[in-house]
Amino acid sequence: MPNFLLDPGVAIYAALAVALVVWVGIFAFLWRLDRQAQELRRRLDQPARPEAAAPRATLEARNAHPPARVVTNDE
Repeated sequence: MPNFLLDPGVAIYAALAVALVVWVGIFAFLWRLDRQAQELRRRLDQPARPEAAAPRATLEARNAHPPARVVTNDE
């Protein structure tokens, strides 16, 4: 029993199982990559949404005070 995988009748099935796992992994990776590429294409093909116009504001002075005098000792 210690050389179970070395038996020619079993070794071929073990090798086929490993190959099948590798192929399934490659298929899953490519399928996922294709789904991500489709999502990127869909997002790039969408027309750009116009940004909402920002409200315009006008700054005006109300109750304006005269500028403050700065007093220094450098007269």
